[in-house]
Amino acid sequence: MRRSLSVRWRLTIAYTVIIAVSGAVLLTLVYGLVTRGEVQSGSATTQQAPGADADGPPPGPVVTESRDDDGTDETAQLAQSSWFALAFVTAVSVGIGWVVAGRLLAPVHTITARARRISADSLDERIALGGPRDELRALADTFDELLGRVQSTVTSERRLVATMSHELRTPLANQRAALDVALADPDADADDLRAAATTALEQSRRAARTIDGLLVLARAQSGEATGPPRPVDLRALVADAVDQTRTPEDELTWEVHLTDVTVPGEPALLARAVANLVDNAEHHNVEHGHVAIRLTAEPGIGRVVVENTGPLVPPGAAADLVLPFRRGAADRTAAGGGVGLGLTVVQAVADHHGGRLLLTPRPDGGLVAELRLPTHGTT
Repeated sequence: MRRSLSVRWRLTIAYTVIIAVSGAVLLTLVYGLVTRGEVQSGSATTQQAPGADADGPPPGPVVTESRDDDGTDETAQLAQSSWFALAFVTAVSVGIGWVVAGRLLAPVHTITARARRISADSLDERIALGGPRDELRALADTFDELLGRVQSTVTSERRLVATMSHELRTPLANQRAALDVALADPDADADDLRAAATTALEQSRRAARTIDGLLVLARAQSGEATGPPRPVDLRALVADAVDQTRTPEDELTWEVHLTDVTVPGEPALLARAVANLVDNAEHHNVEHGHVAIRLTAEPGIGRVVVENTGPLVPPGAAADLVLPFRRGAADRTAAGGGVGLGLTVVQAVADHHGGRLLLTPRPDGGLVAELRLPTHGTT
């Protein structure tokens, strides 16, 4: 493959060409002005013949021809010297351009050298370019901001992988323990084996729910849509989630107020987010508790508000509930239906659709979860 010139050489050549062309144009103009002045001067001498006799030959033409010859020689010598000077200046400008280009590109070399030293294990390093706030400084600051986002993403993914490994290890260990106990007992009857199989099946389902939640989370956080946004009927999604979650056995009081709201987005992701909010309100509740669900529309915004009674949530801990596998109360750990990814998925879906998730603890226990989604772009 043909190797191209470096930026430094290209800048040097550009500086040299600019100087050479500018000098040539300037010399051409000067030469034209000098030549024109001599022609006019010679013409004036021919017309004026001081001391000429009316009967004698006019001496003017002889003098004029001599001065024209001298002027032509001087002009030619001046032109030759000027072009030699231009060639010299052009040659010198190569060296000057090389030095100037090097000085201008020095910050670029600094950025390149420091960027090469940064790896996955040293994402806390920054370019930290000093000097004036010019375009190169802006480039380095932008690169530092990018490194900050990459560091945050990598740290979050490492934390997620570590926590996921722990979460999956628990159901797999319980499943293995139940099977080992049943198989190690030679007197185990059908009921014992059935109980061990039931325990193993439940732990398998728990692991499957964790993996399913992680897949939905990865899809929502990837930012890759399956297609163009489609109009999604939020009222139908919320009503379906309530029907799937509410049962006569939950002993909860349900209050549902829905209006017609349509938002653009991916129906599958939005359905999962709404279902997680409703399921959390039912799952993390108290005996004979209350669940209130409101779907309202404001100019440009659709609001899904899910409020429930439940254990007290410290005000400072509400924001942490969107972190993967983060549980805010003891019941979240003891309950077997959740895997700690519900609100994390809701947050990712909200970000994917340009919305927001607001979590507000209730003074007497429970949580108010509000999902705001933009309604612009719907037809």
